[in-house]
Amino acid sequence: MNYSLSNMLGRSKVGGAPVISGTAFPGETLTSTKAKQWYANGNAISGETANTYVVRLSDIGVAITQAGSNTVTIWHPNTIAGVARFWSSLSNVYNSVSPNVLATNGDTVRQWVEIVNTTEADQTSGTSKPIYRSTGQSGNPSVEFDGGNDYFTLPSANMVLNNVSQAYLIVGARDTNPTGLSGTHTLVYYTTAFAPSPRLGLFSRNSFTANFSAAARRLDADTTVTASSPTSNNSNYNVLAAHGDYSNGFIRLRINGSVVTSTALAGSGSTSSTTSAIARIGNAAGTEYFPGHITCVCIVNASVTATQLSQIERYIGLFGGLNIPLV
Repeated sequence: MNYSLSNMLGRSKVGGAPVISGTAFPGETLTSTKAKQWYANGNAISGETANTYVVRLSDIGVAITQAGSNTVTIWHPNTIAGVARFWSSLSNVYNSVSPNVLATNGDTVRQWVEIVNTTEADQTSGTSKPIYRSTGQSGNPSVEFDGGNDYFTLPSANMVLNNVSQAYLIVGARDTNPTGLSGTHTLVYYTTAFAPSPRLGLFSRNSFTANFSAAARRLDADTTVTASSPTSNNSNYNVLAAHGDYSNGFIRLRINGSVVTSTALAGSGSTSSTTSAIARIGNAAGTEYFPGHITCVCIVNASVTATQLSQIERYIGLFGGLNIPLV
């Protein structure tokens, strides 16, 4: 009796449906009880027929299955309510628009559309368009800025940081000339209602010392406060984040998943209920251009948990081979 039951269980395990387990996050390995073809949103993934599958950067939001298996849906930044914008170099990088034509390696970038709310980052001037690099960062795509005049403009009526108590600018970037050029190397910049005063800005070099830095003011009438890294910047790929902790009265700079410096703001509460006059990627409001590669830009305008923040930073870090831990 026991022998027969054992044989029945064994046949059931061999002939039954595959069961997939593991962490549904890019860079993690999914394991199946069967070595069978893997599918992404119902489409066969070329060359993936083993009992394990390493989740790709491009798999975010994708349903991973095998024939007859359970479905594992991969993490996507749109599952975090506080994420207002997320530009990824893997998606929606266009050489031309109307009709939209995806950029190929070496093409100029006319428009970059983010993947959460389809906000468009635009550049209509031919001389100020960044370049798309299909393997610009650790074999992954990037958008390359020349440090002289390249930048994107975000929508002029941009209210993403209007009347908020928490905000983050999170960028995956590699500054290719960290101690060169004049002035500040700007990654992302949102002004108050009065340009060029920053409501929140993130920089791979500030204008006084060669350090990573973040700048902010809460109310439009406040004085700008800067938080700079305690050590010099570098030409490595980094995940940099400016955290406007307005409700508690601080501006914080994060590098590769950790807070490296924190500076008190003039007061605490929410930002002014006014529209940013200027919002840009790659430039502030003058000559402060960024030289190098950007893979992702994430804008958060609400509170997020430590786990959610680590998910965003880890994902962006994977573009450059960084191992930022999930918490």
